[in-house]
Amino acid sequence: MLPIDEVFLKKLTKQMNNSILELYDKSSESCINKSTLKALKERHLLNDNNCLNEIGKNYAISKMPLKKQCSEMSLDLEVIDLSYTGKPEPALLEKFKSLGYIGSCLEGIGILTILKALMLDKLAEHNTFQSRSDACTRYLEAQFIILENKTDDIISSIESVTESRFIDNFQEIISKPFIASAYSDLSLEFGLAMFRTVDTRVLISLAKLIATDPYSYRNGWPDLTLVKNDVVLFIEVKTSDKLHGSQIATIPAVRNILPYDFRVIKVVRNRI
Repeated sequence: MLPIDEVFLKKLTKQMNNSILELYDKSSESCINKSTLKALKERHLLNDNNCLNEIGKNYAISKMPLKKQCSEMSLDLEVIDLSYTGKPEPALLEKFKSLGYIGSCLEGIGILTILKALMLDKLAEHNTFQSRSDACTRYLEAQFIILENKTDDIISSIESVTESRFIDNFQEIISKPFIASAYSDLSLEFGLAMFRTVDTRVLISLAKLIATDPYSYRNGWPDLTLVKNDVVLFIEVKTSDKLHGSQIATIPAVRNILPYDFRVIKVVRNRI
């Protein structure tokens, strides 16, 4: 994945930003002066044909209004009125729970914990500290980096994990004091529902993708992961902000693997 480097891209001038949007809309450099094209190419936003590369396209989308972003990314955008106190994500989760969904509002933590539970036995076997507890609590992306040379063996083990073994592993992970405190939203009910719904081959493909760039793919996941019967939803919750660079990069990548509905819901708050 080619993420947007926000620090690096702060160096772009207003003219450069405008030029990127022009290139995105017209896919032609004919209206852009040579010095601007050179500057954009030096920032690795253009390919050899002076067209936007993946980073450039993602950056262009990051500068658009939310409605336009969703249109460009083929994401359904829904606006709903919701009465709530605190943050909108837990409130929207409760609304979906009232409709029969099971879920979490932890961005990628939910799906990453499911993958960790599927691979826990192998993660523990190869753990640098020979600690199963460490394999339970250490973030999966960190373990993929540390065990880079073992990822094929670790990921291939997913195929042989039974439901009962998954239940034991998932429960073991979420029972750890750190996990229980930091991610109390995680439940065995959610983990088991996802295990029963998402095809094993899909989970293996997702694990392989994440292993290619673990620290990039831990970011940018939609806020809510929901499951009901054989339906899985990934929902990004917005109030007044737009999609961020990591979301613009991660969502299309994981959508290529996960055959489910990704959408954006803009919450308009009704004061209680």
